[in-house]
Amino acid sequence: MKIDERQEYGITVVTLEGRLDSSTSGEVMDRLSGLVNAGATRMVLNLKELTYISSAGLRSILVAAKLTKSLSGQMRMCEANDSISQVLETSGFSNLIKVDSQEEESVKALADIA
Repeated sequence: MKIDERQEYGITVVTLEGRLDSSTSGEVMDRLSGLVNAGATRMVLNLKELTYISSAGLRSILVAAKLTKSLSGQMRMCEANDSISQVLETSGFSNLIKVDSQEEESVKALADIA
């Protein structure tokens, strides 16, 4: 699992690359929670390089999203491929966290809430 982060108009953009499963979910949860606790309460998860997500992976994102919300922030996801989108839809996850088709949409939406 590769995790890259950068700032875009005051929004933290995190790109997840590889497989998000039981062996990598702890690392992802720790990294995302660490970013939120350090003040990154407006976050975009770019999923374009994510090849697989399990229930453990979904949980790691959900924990970070709830932490973000508890600090009056917001998390969005974007650019999920067809198989990841299907998992997000089937699990009902896309009803909990907004999924945009393009990163620019997510960044703009979060920049507008500032």
